[in-house]
Amino acid sequence: MSNVVLLSTRRLPPTYFDQVREDLGDQNITIDVVGWVAPSAWVADKVNTFTLIGPGRMPAQPAPEPEPAAEPTDAAPDAVIAPEAVAAPETVVADEAKVAPAAAEVAAAGAASATPPPAAAKPRPTGAKRVVKAVEWRARKARKVAGRMLPKAIKTSAPVKFLSGNRANKDLGKTYWERVLSRRDVLTTIDQADVVIALDAGAIWAGWNLGQRKASTPVVLGLPAARRELDMMKAPTT
Repeated sequence: MSNVVLLSTRRLPPTYFDQVREDLGDQNITIDVVGWVAPSAWVADKVNTFTLIGPGRMPAQPAPEPEPAAEPTDAAPDAVIAPEAVAAPETVVADEAKVAPAAAEVAAAGAASATPPPAAAKPRPTGAKRVVKAVEWRARKARKVAGRMLPKAIKTSAPVKFLSGNRANKDLGKTYWERVLSRRDVLTTIDQADVVIALDAGAIWAGWNLGQRKASTPVVLGLPAARRELDMMKAPTT
C-alpha cells in the first residue's frame, strides 16, 4: 500500500480525496494532508490524517442522524360526538343572520379609522440652499462614478492581478514552509511518505525545499506527476 502526503494551502472538500484516489489509480492508498486551511467539512473518514498548520480550526464531526420514530400499532378510536352537542340547521342559520350585519358594521368602522391622513409634502429648498443641495448631489454622483469605474478597471487588469497573485503566493509559500519546519509531527509524517505532492502554488516552495532535504522521496507538483511516480514504483524491476 502506497502512502502519499498532500501539501495544500487551499480549502479542500471531502469529495476531493475520492478524486485523488481515482487519479492516482489506487483506492487503497493512504492519504495524509498538511493543510494551511481547514477542509470544508469533516474528512476523518476520507484521509488517514489531516494536520492543520494555518489559522482556523477543523470542522466538527457531524451529529448522527436520529432514528425514525416507531409507528403506533393500534389505531386510535374515532371520536364520538354526542347528539345534543350538534346544533340544528335552523339555529345556525338564525345565528348567522344576526351576526353578519353587526360584523359588517364593525369592519366598516375599523377600515374608516385605519386610513392614515395624507403626509404633508416636504418643502423644497429655495435660493442659496437649492444651490448648495445641487452641488452636494453632483459631488456625490461624481464620487460614485469614480469609485465604480476607475479602481475596478485597474484592480481587475491582467498585469495587476498577475503581480498581486504572485506576491500573495510567494508570501504564503514562505509562511507555509516555515510552519512545516516548526512542526515535528508534520516532518515525521512527510518522512514516512512514498510520494509528496504539492497541490497548489502556495505549496510549491515547501515542496521544493523538501525535495532538496530528502532526495530519496519524490516531491512532485500535481496529481499526474504523482501518478507517474507511483506507477514506476509498482513496475517490476528487471
